[in-house]
Formats: sequence, structure tokens, C-alpha cells
Amino acid sequence: MVVLELMLPIAAYQCMALLRRLPKNHPSRPIIERDLKSWLKGYYGEKECSYYLSLLPEEQYYIFHGLRLTDKKEFQIDLLILCQRFALIAEVKNLSKKLIFKKESNSVTKEFNNEEEGISNPILQVKRQKIQFVNWLGKVQMKGLPIERLVVISKTTTKIETTPNNLQIFNELIYAESLLDKLEELEMKYGKPTFNKRKIGQLVDLLLAHHHTPIPDILQKYKLAKDDIRSGVLCPKCQTVEMSYYSGKWHCLKCQLASKTAYFQAVDDYFLLINPTITRKQFGEFLHIEHTLIAGNLLRALNLTSTGSKRGTSYSLPKNQLLCPLDELGINLYNVPVR
Repeated sequence: MVVLELMLPIAAYQCMALLRRLPKNHPSRPIIERDLKSWLKGYYGEKECSYYLSLLPEEQYYIFHGLRLTDKKEFQIDLLILCQRFALIAEVKNLSKKLIFKKESNSVTKEFNNEEEGISNPILQVKRQKIQFVNWLGKVQMKGLPIERLVVISKTTTKIETTPNNLQIFNELIYAESLLDKLEELEMKYGKPTFNKRKIGQLVDLLLAHHHTPIPDILQKYKLAKDDIRSGVLCPKCQTVEMSYYSGKWHCLKCQLASKTAYFQAVDDYFLLINPTITRKQFGEFLHIEHTLIAGNLLRALNLTSTGSKRGTSYSLPKNQLLCPLDELGINLYNVPVR
């Protein structure tokens, strides 16, 4: 059973929002496009795993994608697979051509088009995640479940090389197509259930309750100012043309699109780029709505989480769940070659 669906990372949404709202000639655009490509590549790598996971019996396994918890610090697990016998933490990598693991330095090099680039060692990454997850389980009084860890390479076209004295890495690293075999092997290793159905259900509930998706300060990351960000409701069809609100709808003068919900993306963009909370005044200013009554009605119609009262009321996304998450077609509009 998929408990936490695979979603495009918040950081990828932030990059897309920046590309919508920065000038075409802004010097930061190439860096943002590069980072977006990296986020999308990771997302598609996890999608490769999703196919194999869909073949598992739903009543036996609980699957979490992109689970984010807090031990002493926040940590994210690409893929967590739970059952009554064990938990498997997996770091999923979608990397091209060749990976070279060096035992002496514990370093990893990615080789592509005759160029080499050092990357974080995914085996060490998933080791740290296991330590943090075990600590977290102790805090919520859920000790005792065996925890396995693994690095999953999404494509078999990725070659993995190492020295003869370092072959043990292949016990910690597999291709996605071998994931089902690995789970079967673990089922045999842990013959008897450690957690009964009730306790594994409690753990699933705790994981969902503690999972969170923070929105990082993207402007600080790219050294941008709020004034760099173009405001207004952008046409979802033309992308860059600002829409006007009248007669209960948003209207695009270029393509004649009329929509009641076109402002959802603008509100998402505000939360992604400007601030995690918004007031009625800020809402009207960012969406270019002059009449406060109209701004208030549109804002309340979104059913956002609110705190405060009257003019001091501020609104935020419930658990940072965006108003208009993208489907595959929406992602493809950004035309970033990642596969």
C-alpha cells in the first residue's frame, strides 16, 4: 500500500516558479535551470522504482516516498518500505553512464561524456539516514523493528565500478529491477514478524503525523530580492501574460482564456517564493486586486489554514500542500531534458 505518494519535490516547484517570474535575461536563470534538471532527474529515478513497487502485495507492505522527519536535524528518506518483519530505507539515484567507488577515500565519482565529477557517496548517505531513523523510532517508543538500508540505482544503463578490495559495496547497492528480489531475500532473512498488525499500523500513523514538507528560503539560496519576482496572475496557457479579474473570472487578453481558478498558481508561487504566510493585503498586492472585498472573498475561497482575526489574519498552506500540483504534462512544459 502506498501511504505517502511520490510527489515532485518542493524545491523543483520553487525552481519552476522562479523561471515563471524572473526576467528572461536574469543571470540566475541558468543556475536555476540546472538545479531544476537535477531535481527532476531524481524524481524520475524514483518513478522507475515505483513501477516495481506497484507489483508488491498491497496488504503486506507500506510504502513511503520522500518521507521527511526530524531527529536532532531534519532528514529525508527517498523510499521507506515497511512490513511486520523489517523496514527498508533506500536512497534512490538516477545517474548517467558510470559511477566509480573508491574505498580508500570513501569517495564516489560520476563519469559522463569523458568528464568526471565528484558526488556525495550514496552509501554513506543512507547509513546516516538509518542512524537518524533508528533514533527517531526510539523517541516515539517504536524500537525493535529490524532496519535495513540500501542504495537503489534506477537504471541498469548506469555502470558501477570499484576496486577488487571494495566489492562489498554490491551488498549495499542494487539496480531498481532487483528490488523485488531484495525484498524476497529480506523476507527469508526475517522469518517471523517483529511487529503485529496493530503496532505496524501505529507506526504508519506516527510517520504520517510527523512527516512535514518545509518550504526553504529559495530567494536567499539564489541571492534574489523580492523585487526581482514578477507579481500578478500569469495565464496558465500563455505562461508569461498577466491576467485581469472581472465578471467573476480571470481573463487573458492574449489567448482569451477565462478561468475561475487561474489564481491558484499565483498563490502557490507566493508561498513558494515570498513567504509561508499571506495576509489579505499581501494577497491583493501580489495578485493586483484593488478591491479589498474581492481579495478577501477570493482568499477565503481557498480554504487555507488561518491564524489571527480580522485584519491580523494570516493564511498558510495546510501542511504545505500546494493548491495546484503539476501532472506529468505540466512538468513536461518546462522542457528540461533529464532522461
